[in-house]
Amino acid sequence: MIDVERIQAQLRAAVRLSHEAVAAPPFTCFFNPDSDATYANAVIPDEPVAAGVDRALEEVAHHFRARQRRPRFEYLEAFAPDLAAVLEMHGYHCEMRSLLMVCTLASLTRPPWPQGMTVEKVDGQTPIEVVQDLMTLQSRAFGNVDAPRASATEARQFRQRFAALQLFLARLGDVAVSASSLTAPYAGIAELAGVATAAAFRRRGLAAALTYAATADAFAQGVEQVFLTAANADAGRVYARAGFTAAGSGLAYLL
Repeated sequence: MIDVERIQAQLRAAVRLSHEAVAAPPFTCFFNPDSDATYANAVIPDEPVAAGVDRALEEVAHHFRARQRRPRFEYLEAFAPDLAAVLEMHGYHCEMRSLLMVCTLASLTRPPWPQGMTVEKVDGQTPIEVVQDLMTLQSRAFGNVDAPRASATEARQFRQRFAALQLFLARLGDVAVSASSLTAPYAGIAELAGVATAAAFRRRGLAAALTYAATADAFAQGVEQVFLTAANADAGRVYARAGFTAAGSGLAYLL
């Protein structure tokens, strides 16, 4: 059974570990101290709000203007089904509708394993060069194909800022080919995020295999449910191979 309220609570709890949290009831604004990028900062509803939030939205806009950033709401549609209409009335537009998918231990499925693929769990003892490999791979896979290699300083800052984030890196031989992260569990739930595969190695089953490995690791830690948001149905089919099933939508609204 999908518990939308618990998943939404996990989203708030996980981002609170790495961001500055500023209350604007019934919302919380989360600011990344290291980045003013739109995607790196968010507003998350604390309750299933609808009408009567005009003043709260003004407060949200004030907090973002003070930091020279753009307000961007992120939430699960089923948690606050009436919020989208309210945001649109205040000048927000839907930037992204993603596919919410959930996996339990019972549904977890091991997909065909790519020959020669190994998975490394990155932690505080992992050489910084490996963190650089992972950061560079994700940056290039998510659209910035010409991104320079992450520096050691950037990797150390990332590891310090996101200490609660569990990272996984897949290799074929010595080549880093796919990466993913698992957010800190909250109330028995964790999010699988940042699943990325280098362009030259896509459509080989690497992402599905890494999704399985990271999710199995979560269940071994006692997590009850792992969720993710896929960009579209095509991406969702990759995760379905590891046992994830569609469970609604995630929304991002930008002012």
